[in-house]
Amino acid sequence: MALTPASVTRFWDEWEVRLLVLLSLTLQIILSLFGNRRKYSSSLCITALVWLSYLTADWAATFSLSKLSNAQVDRDNRNPLWVIWAPLLLLHLGAPDAITAYSLEDNQLWMRHLFGIVVQTSVVIYVVVMSWKHSWFSTMSIPALVAGFLKYGERVMVLMSVSHDKSRKILPIDSLDNNNRQEDEESIRVLYIAYNYLEAFIDTCMQFYDLRYNEEFRERVNSLSDCHLNDDEINLFWDAIEAEMGLMFDLLHTKAAIKFRNKGLVLCCISFACTVTVLTGLICRFFVTRIDREKWKEVDVVTTVVLLVGALALEIYAVIASYLFSDWAMLWLLKQKICTQVILQLRKKIPWLFCAKQYKCRMVGQFDLLDFILKGLEPHRGVRGRLLWALLTIDRFKGLFDKWVHKPTEIDRFLLHYQILYSCRLLSDLDLNSRTSADTDAIKFAEDILQLINYYVQYSGKIVDLHIATEILCRDTHDDASTSSSSWKENRNMCRTLSRYMMYLLITHSSLLPVAQWGDNLLEKLIEEFQPVIGSAKDVTEACTILEARDKDNQGQIVAHVKKIDNKELRWEALKMVWVRMLCDAASKGQTNEHLGQLSQGGEFLTFLWFFLPQSQTLESSPKSCDDDIFA
Repeated sequence: MALTPASVTRFWDEWEVRLLVLLSLTLQIILSLFGNRRKYSSSLCITALVWLSYLTADWAATFSLSKLSNAQVDRDNRNPLWVIWAPLLLLHLGAPDAITAYSLEDNQLWMRHLFGIVVQTSVVIYVVVMSWKHSWFSTMSIPALVAGFLKYGERVMVLMSVSHDKSRKILPIDSLDNNNRQEDEESIRVLYIAYNYLEAFIDTCMQFYDLRYNEEFRERVNSLSDCHLNDDEINLFWDAIEAEMGLMFDLLHTKAAIKFRNKGLVLCCISFACTVTVLTGLICRFFVTRIDREKWKEVDVVTTVVLLVGALALEIYAVIASYLFSDWAMLWLLKQKICTQVILQLRKKIPWLFCAKQYKCRMVGQFDLLDFILKGLEPHRGVRGRLLWALLTIDRFKGLFDKWVHKPTEIDRFLLHYQILYSCRLLSDLDLNSRTSADTDAIKFAEDILQLINYYVQYSGKIVDLHIATEILCRDTHDDASTSSSSWKENRNMCRTLSRYMMYLLITHSSLLPVAQWGDNLLEKLIEEFQPVIGSAKDVTEACTILEARDKDNQGQIVAHVKKIDNKELRWEALKMVWVRMLCDAASKGQTNEHLGQLSQGGEFLTFLWFFLPQSQTLESSPKSCDDDIFA
């Protein structure tokens, strides 16, 4: 007795090819709509949807082609309409403009796609030849084949160029002239700055990221002096770094590296014209002349129309998304020095088309180690705990665990900007003689705290002990009762945010940090170390009291040292400087591929700092230079 009912078998035999080609089209639509949104969001739904669609898309198109080629063996049951389907599946294998690679590793597989284009094109030609009957459908398969081959070839060219080239040649647009930027809208100024930053970043840092030994970078920051910016200028600079990250994402994960070159425009026009030709001919054949209409199955007619209309709709959507509303399109138009005023007027009249993009790197994940231990979510406590931890360590699922990992917190750029600039100067081994008296005190205390923790061999030990010390200090109720001033509380909250963010990175994104041990192994050891001490505590506040009493431990010594700073303003300013120094140091030592890989997940704040550090010299030149060169 067969496991599958006969009716199901008959249904599958009749509908198999049709369902597969429609599935392939559906996956292309999903990737077109959501593939490019990863640079702004790490939403679990979008990430999972794009990931599954990307993994399935090539399989669906390839499997459909194999079924079509097998169907041509049976001469009596050949379908004349299927000769159009095969080239359209080749179009699907070319992938939409919004996503050519899901991760950086996919760019290294360009040789596989080069082999794939040879094999799959051969299969399509086989289907066309075997189905050739000197009919209209056979003739229309030629432009469809051209469109599919160009689309697939375009994808291979993008993957190959990104994989082989990390110099400025990867940029599709030459240097921009920054004329009359003061008269431009802020968004246009941001794009100008972002492009120039990207150009310099690829030149100086993609191959050799070290602020101390990069000679070209050192020459650019040699004449260093303070440059105090207003809030609008700080916002402009931070927005430009975010836009730079978005431009880099486009180069690595989309077809931007080809689309805005002359050959990209030519390929797009030819592919679009071929698709329109086939669809126009189809409409005339099906709905005007109606020749041999009785020989066609209605379901195949509908499927063919859906495939062609879908292919044309995706081409139109790609043109709109890539050539009209993308950052690279704006840069290309500005480079051509045409339509600039039209763009500005369009932005003013239809602002919702050009809404500001909110990047995820403004938000930082939070992880409170003591709270995690007290809630008892250890990996070694049963199957449930192991399952939850396994999911927690996978980026695309981490949003499910707000109960144990605190919701992300937005970074206040104005509280961190100058501390980050100072840390950049230290990392560059530059002269630090120009300081204000207020800065000198806070920096001196920060240096003392860093010397206290710098004897650790492992970077992870510094993070853990400083994190626990910060939690203890933040829960000191004596601070709140001892003063009526609240200006220092902003810095205290920022210290807590940065502390929990560093722990979050250590546990869930430790590949971004210069640590030798991470993830569940490190967490298990931390649980084994602290649980016997705080296991009887009712809450985190009581746990902090217990840990502070152990003044001989590392955390207690750090707390005692920080509390010697009587001035609350200086205390929290110094501790904030310590955390910023830790973050900038970690960012400067990060792996290039790890940080670039984060761009496809919305971008971590640490990755933002990785882009920030080389560009910080722009704001550390003389004030006049800042105004003339960047904010003019």
